[in-house]
Amino acid sequence: MATKGPKYEIPPLKASPSSTIEHVYAELKDALMSGEFSPGQPMRLKELAVAFGTSHMPIRESLNRLSGIDILERAPRQSARVPMITAEGLRDLLEVRLLNERQAIVWGVKKSAGKSLNYLREIKEKMELLNMEKNADVKKYLKLNQLFHFAVYNLSENKVLMNTIEAHWLQAGRVLGLRRKETRVVPGHHNHREIIDQLEKGNGLAAADALERDIMEAHEQIFAILEKSDLTDRAGNRVPA
Repeated sequence: MATKGPKYEIPPLKASPSSTIEHVYAELKDALMSGEFSPGQPMRLKELAVAFGTSHMPIRESLNRLSGIDILERAPRQSARVPMITAEGLRDLLEVRLLNERQAIVWGVKKSAGKSLNYLREIKEKMELLNMEKNADVKKYLKLNQLFHFAVYNLSENKVLMNTIEAHWLQAGRVLGLRRKETRVVPGHHNHREIIDQLEKGNGLAAADALERDIMEAHEQIFAILEKSDLTDRAGNRVPA
């Protein structure tokens, strides 16, 4: 008996009256970074066109852009597909992320001297209100986490670095799709508090160390999820952890 493949759903996407290429592209990027799409999920023109309330053209162009920068894989009859995950690739991505995101914080300290960081505390407090020890709204938590991190990195005021970090988060987003299935997520609020405290003190290296702990703790969860998952590669072989 043939086994059925995983059931994929199109996440909520914000349609607009025009649904221009730039709007569709921005919405798909945001959804991918937030883990709204799962590893191996097909990105079909027809389904996405319905979700956006638009024609195939802006969908096709957006998928081509994302495929061109290796965020999606080209797939016949499916337009594109979210790549699968390997532990080796995840470790490589982690190393590069740490280099760039630590640098963003170090530069951000110099740019943010004397500025109020209350908006960062507001994001952190919203995350803390989500009781992660019970049936939490994991999607909302991950979205707030993304908002917090990018607010911190934007302090660097370096567009080139921000584009690089965004590209890495787009690659890492499919991993978050695994975390969305968990009913419990161990939060790193202590690290977020430390990041803000050290930023306000002007201590870039200490803030970067707190950021690294935050990222590493999150990846420990991800590797644990990947280890017990039943993901397979395109050949049908189980992905090793």
